[in-house]
Amino acid sequence: MFYRLQPVLVFVVVTLVGMLTAVASWYTIEQANRLAFVGIAEDAIQRVGDRLESHMLMIKSVEALFQATNEVPSIEEFKVFVSYLKKTEQFNGVRGLGFARYVPSGAESDAAISAALRNNYGLSRLPWPETSEAFRTPIIMLEPEDEGKRAALGFDMYSEPVRRAAILSAHSEKRLRSSGRVELVTENAQDPQAGFLMYIPVFTSKSDQPLGFIFAPFRIPSLFESALNRPPTLPIHIVAWDGEPSDTSLIYRSEGQPSDRMDARTPVVKSIEVAGNTWNVEIRASKNYAPPVDQTRTIMLAIASLLLAAALAASSRAQQRTIEVGEALRLQSERALSDREFLLQEMKHRIKNMIARVLAMSRQTARSADSLSDFTQSFGARLQAMAASQDLLARTSWKSADLKTLLVQELQQLFGNDFDESTLKGPSVELNEVAVQAFGLAFHELATNALKYGSAQSDDGKLDIWWRFEPGSQKEEFLVFSWQERSKTPLDEQNSNALARKGGFGTKLLDATMRAELGGSIIIIPDEYGIDVTIKVPSKRVMADHQPTKPGAGKDSHAQR
Repeated sequence: MFYRLQPVLVFVVVTLVGMLTAVASWYTIEQANRLAFVGIAEDAIQRVGDRLESHMLMIKSVEALFQATNEVPSIEEFKVFVSYLKKTEQFNGVRGLGFARYVPSGAESDAAISAALRNNYGLSRLPWPETSEAFRTPIIMLEPEDEGKRAALGFDMYSEPVRRAAILSAHSEKRLRSSGRVELVTENAQDPQAGFLMYIPVFTSKSDQPLGFIFAPFRIPSLFESALNRPPTLPIHIVAWDGEPSDTSLIYRSEGQPSDRMDARTPVVKSIEVAGNTWNVEIRASKNYAPPVDQTRTIMLAIASLLLAAALAASSRAQQRTIEVGEALRLQSERALSDREFLLQEMKHRIKNMIARVLAMSRQTARSADSLSDFTQSFGARLQAMAASQDLLARTSWKSADLKTLLVQELQQLFGNDFDESTLKGPSVELNEVAVQAFGLAFHELATNALKYGSAQSDDGKLDIWWRFEPGSQKEEFLVFSWQERSKTPLDEQNSNALARKGGFGTKLLDATMRAELGGSIIIIPDEYGIDVTIKVPSKRVMADHQPTKPGAGKDSHAQR
């Protein structure tokens, strides 16, 4: 045995050693590249964090201006101060710096805000929009001035829920707080910009109520781009969310698609604290990313190991070729002998069963036959029904046959090829070999009786056939088959009782096949207009081994002759 497996063992052992070496090399390089990319990701997070920290320091410097004067500075002082800040690198990514008054809602406050806007910017504008809140925080200063910022003057930020939440947080905690994602107010309402704001309250020494809030609006894409695009450019693709990742909390996504390299698919997930809010950031390698160390030597090592293993295995295999050919010829000869013996035994078994069934059928036919001619006709028809069943079984290698196909075949033999089989609508039932023989003879006897004595004698006769699965006691399932003949005119009394009275058919053949062979039952109820025959057999006795049953499946079907 070991000798036969020697080429395989040689190949497996050499390949395994080579692959383990290659895997170790791959893992080492992968970890080194992973650590290098984690370093790049941490650099990106540090850049964004530093940018946010510089912006927060800039806002606090504006707070120092207000604290130095202990009041709201004039618009000229505010413009000069912001102009100096604009010259610094800290201002990159900031849309502006502004101040919003904190006042109670009402006409008096609206008039004061309107006066401030007129004095600061020459605008005749009331605070907007209308609000039902008790307080307002309308913007009265926003620099450096441009058309976009002029459009935002007078906007009551307290009227918008996300901004209001950040304002209340800054008010209660008396420190710098940031908002969630908002649409920034611009001069072009058709081009909204995604952003967020930072607020810090301004108090006087005389009151616990703030004069207002210093704020800075930020356009989120500009913030990330100003932080990440400075040299050296990082080969990363970033997706950021305000809070837990979801479609609604998405605040930024880099342009393009992340790299699809196998060694660059695992993201680095980090979080950034932004004045009371948490941004979750997913960083992946971009298309421009190239790992510091490639896996070329690992691939070459694996290929060399496979080639060496294949060469050694081929050499071992060549030495065994002659032995294996001889062994294969011996096994083939033994298999052929075994198959022939099996076929002979199977043929012997089937012939014995067929002879026994033919003998039993001949005895039953002889007892009910009135003459030799009657015996010859009846026995010949039954042999044809049995042959038809055998033909159906032969198509499936003697394993199974379809109940409907078996039924249609028998009905077409007696009623002609124009018989409409589409009107038969029972469920699909695959019968086993024994059931095919039994049902084939039963269908023949029922059809013959209908043609000779029953409803098929007249054109207005009706034949109703259905079959289905029904549950029984103790979780046992039954296949129920119903054959109902009806004529519009009464039948002769002799004909209506023919099936029940004819001992060779009604009490012998059907009873033997259904009760003895299939363990079922048959009920025959004649009346002056026809006859009802109900066959009920356990499904496990008739179903092919490979077909599952469906309890309750099937509906009545009607075939009219």
